[in-house]
Amino acid sequence: MKAARLHAAGDLRVEDVPPPGEPAPGWVRLKVTAAGICGSDLHNFRTGQWISRAPSIVGHEFAGEVTAVGAGVSELALGDRVVADSRFWCGECPACRAGLHNVCATLGFVGEVCDGGFAEETELPARLLLRHDPALDPAIAAMAEPLAVALHAVRRLSAPAGVPVLIAGCGPIGGLAALLLSRPGERPVLVADRNAARAELVAEVSGATVVDLDALPHDPNLRHAVDATGSVAVMARLLDLLAGGGTLALVGISHGRLD
Repeated sequence: MKAARLHAAGDLRVEDVPPPGEPAPGWVRLKVTAAGICGSDLHNFRTGQWISRAPSIVGHEFAGEVTAVGAGVSELALGDRVVADSRFWCGECPACRAGLHNVCATLGFVGEVCDGGFAEETELPARLLLRHDPALDPAIAAMAEPLAVALHAVRRLSAPAGVPVLIAGCGPIGGLAALLLSRPGERPVLVADRNAARAELVAEVSGATVVDLDALPHDPNLRHAVDATGSVAVMARLLDLLAGGGTLALVGISHGRLD
């Protein structure tokens, strides 16, 4: 089968590799129906920062159809349409037993500690898969993970109805956050991005207003913002713009230091 495998930083190859065999106990084999490229995939390709095994089939945002189940798997059946959890959690450590999979003692990510979804077929533990409505377009289902990231940020932000929210960064996460926040008449949503075309696209589909982050005047009512850039300079600007008692949700991947 064809698969995209990361061998080292800057070394991504589309190769012919053997397909997965019969799944091990607790595991499931999938035919991949759609997959998305995450910003972290690009970062890992460029820097190799999260390479823990090589070569590895990359990709953690994907949907698939169950083609085989291992012994002990009762929650999934042949033909089920599923999406993958991007996190590879053990299910056995104290954090996992408490339902805190995001702080698993051995937390890794699909496509890094195990093969991911940039292949015709792949296999994962059943615990990492969630069924979805088979009527849902696989390309939309594959967006479940970035949508979950945006939804978590919006929930943590807890912006009351009627108050403005500023979103910096109009990539997939920022755009999805704008969609979630832009229910008609609920609140004004402001979006900013150095890529004007991208900002305009998000504004068009969400009803948000495009603003210039550098020229935006201080608003004593602006107490909620989302950073989806990871830029230290942008985060500093957002903190400067927020009124006292404000909340800033950070969902961009940052590698700088914010003093």
